[in-house]
Amino acid sequence: MAQNETKKTKKSHGFTAVALVFAAISLAIVVLINLMVSRLNITWDMTSSGMYKLTDSTRDYLDSLDKEVNFYFLFDMDVLSTDTDSMPLYNAMKEYSKYDCINFQAFDPDDDPDKIKEFKDMGLSVKQGDVVIECDGRVKRLAANSMFQTHIDENKSTGTMYFTGENIITGAINAVVTGREIKMYFLTGHGEKQLDTDYTKLKRDLAARNYIAETLDLTSSNSVPDDAAIVILAAPKNDISDSELKALNDYLDKGGNICFWMSPNEAELDYVNIEKLLKDYNIGMDYDIVEETDQRLTIPNYPTSFKCAIVVADESTDIDITSELRQVESQGATPIMTDTRSFVQIYGEGNNSTHVFAGGLLETIDMIGDGSSTAIGKPVGGAKPRETLGNSVLELAMYSTDTARADSKVMVIGTAEFIDDENYDQAYSIVPVNLQLSVFSWMYDSELALDFGIAGKERTFDEMSIESASKATLTNIIFIAVPVVVGLIGGAVWLKRRYTE
Repeated sequence: MAQNETKKTKKSHGFTAVALVFAAISLAIVVLINLMVSRLNITWDMTSSGMYKLTDSTRDYLDSLDKEVNFYFLFDMDVLSTDTDSMPLYNAMKEYSKYDCINFQAFDPDDDPDKIKEFKDMGLSVKQGDVVIECDGRVKRLAANSMFQTHIDENKSTGTMYFTGENIITGAINAVVTGREIKMYFLTGHGEKQLDTDYTKLKRDLAARNYIAETLDLTSSNSVPDDAAIVILAAPKNDISDSELKALNDYLDKGGNICFWMSPNEAELDYVNIEKLLKDYNIGMDYDIVEETDQRLTIPNYPTSFKCAIVVADESTDIDITSELRQVESQGATPIMTDTRSFVQIYGEGNNSTHVFAGGLLETIDMIGDGSSTAIGKPVGGAKPRETLGNSVLELAMYSTDTARADSKVMVIGTAEFIDDENYDQAYSIVPVNLQLSVFSWMYDSELALDFGIAGKERTFDEMSIESASKATLTNIIFIAVPVVVGLIGGAVWLKRRYTE
């Protein structure tokens, strides 16, 4: 009997020893794996979209680079690492920083004013969360809000968030390395306002949006350069010539974009060729200066400076240029126009109605809601007498696009002064300035121009959808109750073996 008890005791001790050995080995393996992962900084991305790692396109491109790129991320990485929603951006920054060709620097702009001053000296207006890429003196700024995009479903009820940062970051790196630029040309030779004297603040902000602004004299050139994203005619005192009209039409035929800032001109001349061009886009130009007769809508003692209305996008078209502008207005900015001429939409011009789509952007205010307005268009300039315009809403800024001409786009606004250095930073110019910047994006989106062909990655989170209470109960049994029961049985067996006599 004593011999059997001794064997049982030895057997239980043997089971205990084996269990302890296996537990020790398992613990050692877990600790070792954790140390290796921590030391090697290994990340396993198990999302279907590869949300937490760079794509092969980016990795292959960075591996091939033989130039050093300065990469500035204006945010504290330690703070970003605590934000679950920003994990795709955080991991992307870590991945970019690993490459020898990337000189990665992350910092809080509030803690480094000297660096922010350097950016300002380069013509960049930056804020927290932005990315700045530089190589060989070429610089691209990527706005913080461009790293993620929300796609709304057809019912406009729910939205899906996509991480788009990798596409534009890699595209920006490629742009500064190759010298690829987005050019915007200001026409000269017609007594226009000048880019380097009248629009220096605009030029600075265009650079921050990755546009390079230069001048263009079509009187000495037969064509618009192939790299022209947008052409601007700012307050011309004289009409364009026949050869310039041909050059601009050739440019539009290839999908070009032109902005006409047509300030009132007291000279007794008609803009015959400019009107020809605009007519093809169903836009007519008035020779007037708009005055508001309702003093409630005017600046005191200044009837040509008045409140106006932002035009809501037509539901029959996909073109929406003013929605963000209305958000600016909802935050307290008042739409005001000063010393402006008016325009009119031309209907039924031949076959244009089938492929030319025009609409308003800013207009005089309809106080009653019947299409009337208290503003009038007093005749100014022109080669022939004009009548005073009144009793109806007057268009102050318009857009048009022609699908038959490679989706070329035209925008007109009745003044060129709203965006010059004298008025650019004034409160009354907030709405028209933001309108113009929105038009630039509509015509030629500088961020899309940085496209590297990398699709947006849907931001998903690991989750389990439970459709009913019964399924919830079953799930709890499988994942909670069963493991607990197995654990208790295992513990009971171990105790029985431990204390079996």
